[in-house]
Amino acid sequence: MSKKPLLVPIGDIVEKIQTWDPASSASDKPFFYIDISSVDRETKIVLPTPAILPKDAPSRARQLVKAQDILVSTVRPNLNAVAQIQDEFDGATASTGFCVLRPKKHIVDSRYLYFWVRTSEFIEEMVKRATGASYPAVSDSIIKSSKIPLPPHDEQCRISAILDKADVIHSKRQESIRLLDEFLRSTFLQMFGDPASNPKRWDKVPIKELGDVTTGNTPSREHSEYYGEGIEWIKSDNINTPFHFLTEAKENLTLLGQKVGRIVPDGSTLVTCIAGSPECIGNAALANRPVAFNQQINAVSPFEGTDPYFLYVQILVAKKLIQGQSTESMKGMVSKGKFENIPFLRPPANLQKDFGKIFIHFHNTIQKADASNQQSTNLFNSLVQRAFRGEL
Repeated sequence: MSKKPLLVPIGDIVEKIQTWDPASSASDKPFFYIDISSVDRETKIVLPTPAILPKDAPSRARQLVKAQDILVSTVRPNLNAVAQIQDEFDGATASTGFCVLRPKKHIVDSRYLYFWVRTSEFIEEMVKRATGASYPAVSDSIIKSSKIPLPPHDEQCRISAILDKADVIHSKRQESIRLLDEFLRSTFLQMFGDPASNPKRWDKVPIKELGDVTTGNTPSREHSEYYGEGIEWIKSDNINTPFHFLTEAKENLTLLGQKVGRIVPDGSTLVTCIAGSPECIGNAALANRPVAFNQQINAVSPFEGTDPYFLYVQILVAKKLIQGQSTESMKGMVSKGKFENIPFLRPPANLQKDFGKIFIHFHNTIQKADASNQQSTNLFNSLVQRAFRGEL
């Protein structure tokens, strides 16, 4: 760019989105509904989603979207759940949990705007302006009031073309990781079948017979001595990971805090059972070290004879079974009593161990793939930053 581009509010360069209420509509035609869980945060695409009938639509199903529209999640902006609507979802209905950006084509290139809402500058601004400690969110007005550098249209298209080429390479690395994850799930289903239908007729028992179920807690904040150096205190954000093991907690419990906290050993699976949105119910991750955790989480520490990796992946595959026990609310909750009585498969211990060996091999492979992908991500992000600074 020959000179620094103007900064323009996003709201000035996008069109108004049409809304509707499926529940009060006379239509009985099924439609695609896109909610937060429909967007893959890594690949930035809308995943395949089943069509639903208007009478079955959730209250958040409101916004009519078109191909090339850009979805920006208004909840947990740090996760950057954004996507551009693919052609097959033209005419779909999006959740009100998204801010839908439809570029005015004569002003802004759609891909240019799409890449902008993926930049660290945009994400950091949204994080700073988000409200709500346990469930941070921004409004549509906050997103639309944020400013984007807007060079001439032909310059936008030139930048988009460069970033598109780089994104293809980056996406291929991410796709390889996604396929590895699909391999893990498909291997489980091939060996044991779907936990819900149990086609192989394994013994089924409540989860509490496979492991010790513990609900976490929050030591009183009135006692500052409970928090400091010590064991990690896990929250739901640490469970929301594509790499199967808990991420590092930001808070720790001291020795005093541990006396009133709830701690589980490594090999336990931690499951989100209270969440700000129903689709987060049933998220799970493995603990590879002893951890404490809060009351939004139930943990299962496997008994002898239950392979921890087999149990974890069964919980992943059976997420819908867990969600089926959730209360009908905007936030969702599965009590310990309901959770620990969900029927799960209990095949012979030797088969569980065989699967555990497959999981370990899989995890070693995905770690190598992730290291390569991280390098690709860093290079891509660097290119994006240079593009919007006018250095390409």
